[in-house]
Amino acid sequence: MAGLYAHPDYYEIAFDFRDVAAEVDFFEACMNRFGEHSNRPDSVLEIACGPCPYLLEFDSRGYDFTGLDNSSEMISHSIGKAREHDIEATFLRRDMADFILPDDVDFAFCALGSLYLDSNEALLSHLDSMADAMTPGSLYCIDGSIDFAGGTSSGSEWETTRGETTVRFDIEQKPIHTTEQLVRQTLTTRVETPTDTERFREEYVIKTFAPQELRLLLEKTEFEHVGWFDSFDLSNPVESCEPGTLHRPVTVLQRQ
Repeated sequence: MAGLYAHPDYYEIAFDFRDVAAEVDFFEACMNRFGEHSNRPDSVLEIACGPCPYLLEFDSRGYDFTGLDNSSEMISHSIGKAREHDIEATFLRRDMADFILPDDVDFAFCALGSLYLDSNEALLSHLDSMADAMTPGSLYCIDGSIDFAGGTSSGSEWETTRGETTVRFDIEQKPIHTTEQLVRQTLTTRVETPTDTERFREEYVIKTFAPQELRLLLEKTEFEHVGWFDSFDLSNPVESCEPGTLHRPVTVLQRQ
């Protein structure tokens, strides 16, 4: 990957709006309500981990952390972050559609719509890899990536500042192939510092997955659908939300 994703420091600033502690609270609430473990889960895997914004929070709560990403820049950045904070963690540069972990994990998640796959076959391969990497009864939470809006165009933009660096980020998504449910994502970034201005533009073609389509595909895997919850809130199931009001719906799956 190129563009913003090749600049972990800027990427961290762009997506600094997250309340990481609250999101990890939600993950733990899911583990407590839906998980099937004789012991407390003690290991987590982040898919498309990027600069690993969740690393410090999970470590502070006693979890062993594994981050998987296909970007060498992100993996190098995350290794440096772990060393800086004296954290023992595992980082692997792998394709999310086909990978093997050295040890099983008790919980997994993919944040910010980062499930970048281009076909049903790629999703099934991803879930096969996930099943092989997870302990029975463990949960996999996917933030975004499911198309509840039904193939419509969408877009959003925001600006975030940290110190003397401001990152302006814009994302647009447009359907390009109706029957294959392919969309083109266009990401535009402007980075301003006291001495320079940088611009990045990148495009990706990915497949979207409708809710019922996902359920049908799950029948071919070792995962079961547990539920959908909006905005990292177990009291806010997607089924109870008004159309067009979803913010960050999270899909909860369970490894059988």
